[in-house]
Amino acid sequence: MTERRTRVLLVHDGTPDTGHIKHLSDAGLDVSDASAAGGGALAAARTLQPDIIVLDFSIDGGTLQELKHNPATRNIPVIALVELLKQD
Repeated sequence: MTERRTRVLLVHDGTPDTGHIKHLSDAGLDVSDASAAGGGALAAARTLQPDIIVLDFSIDGGTLQELKHNPATRNIPVIALVELLKQD
């Protein structure tokens, strides 16, 4: 019997981060990605019902609010990533 892999939805601003996708896939996770634009994150989360969502929080807070206010997605844990820019 094959063990089910943990499903991760990686939400981005329209440009998938192939490095993150590869890293998570190499760790044995079942990774899907979706753009936050046009409600793409909410639609993907409702369809895929991932175990966890990794959200690029630099997009905006609206995507997180949509996910947490929708009955079909509100109980899915979300990890919000914030990229800090290093200034020289």
